Amino acid sequence: MVGGTLRDIRAEIRSLARSDGDYAVVCGRTGAEPPAATGQRFPDRRAAGEAAELTRDYRAALRRYDPNIPYDDPLVYEVAEGPPRAATEASDDYARYSAFCHDTAGALFESLSELGYREAETAAMETYLTLAEVVGDRDDFCLTLVWSLMSELDVRLSAAERRAVVEAAADLFSPTATPNPVDATLRQLEAVGFVEGFSVRPIPDAEAAGTRDVDAGPDVRTDARKDARTDGDDSSRTWELTFGDYALAERTGRIPTLPISVALLRRTPERTVRFLDGEALSNGRWRLRLRMSPNGEGGRERGPAGLVSVEAIENRWLNDPSASLGR
Repeated sequence: MVGGTLRDIRAEIRSLARSDGDYAVVCGRTGAEPPAATGQRFPDRRAAGEAAELTRDYRAALRRYDPNIPYDDPLVYEVAEGPPRAATEASDDYARYSAFCHDTAGALFESLSELGYREAETAAMETYLTLAEVVGDRDDFCLTLVWSLMSELDVRLSAAERRAVVEAAADLFSPTATPNPVDATLRQLEAVGFVEGFSVRPIPDAEAAGTRDVDAGPDVRTDARKDARTDGDDSSRTWELTFGDYALAERTGRIPTLPISVALLRRTPERTVRFLDGEALSNGRWRLRLRMSPNGEGGRERGPAGLVSVEAIENRWLNDPSASLGR
């Protein structure tokens, strides 16, 4: 399966890397590090050049299933001098959107392979290949691949298994603690065209009280006194996210959170992330609530919840076929 192939390519790239290396690889079309080389440093230009070619192989493995993937332009540069100008001025909107989808999907396929969830990996690819036969716009193949993974993870894996897969996928992006990680995540989603316009706000204790953890069962409630406090930083807080034109908007009673989860977890090592609920709003906008806290705090060692999808609150915007859900 594709997950095993991607894992082998990543292993080759890692074999070339050194923690004190002076060279790195960046994509000239997106301005981001190729997913298989994210966070990797190489001892010399030759090793970095080999890694750059391997990142092409990584993308080519996915292109077997989505021929519309833009071709990469991996560039080698010396870290001390910064990325080349071509990368810093990259302006290919579709390349960024496609790369975000395929980077997320590739990491998830790798994680499924690594953790031995072969049935879910196979089912996701079969679902994608079936849907690709009826997708009218080839530009939507990349999004269909992400949706297929979301769909099969939701129905074939337990909450703990889903958590393990999403966390393993995020770990492939060399997680680094980021200031204001929720805001940074939505800025990335907006930059790649996955959402349009967003706002983020912390939820006060009184609002957060009584929120249900979707994977904990109907009778388990959050402790708002712990989950909404700030303690001087963002390490333990409940957040409300509002955004428009969500690429994965759907009218099924659930809101896909998978790509948001992977993007957020790569910015929040050592924290527990749980999506609580969400709802459709007017004018094609959506609202999600999530909670972050230090790993293991509050007796919730079972870890994240809602990392693949979350229940959508029933309301007129969700149930009215004439109401816009976005794109």
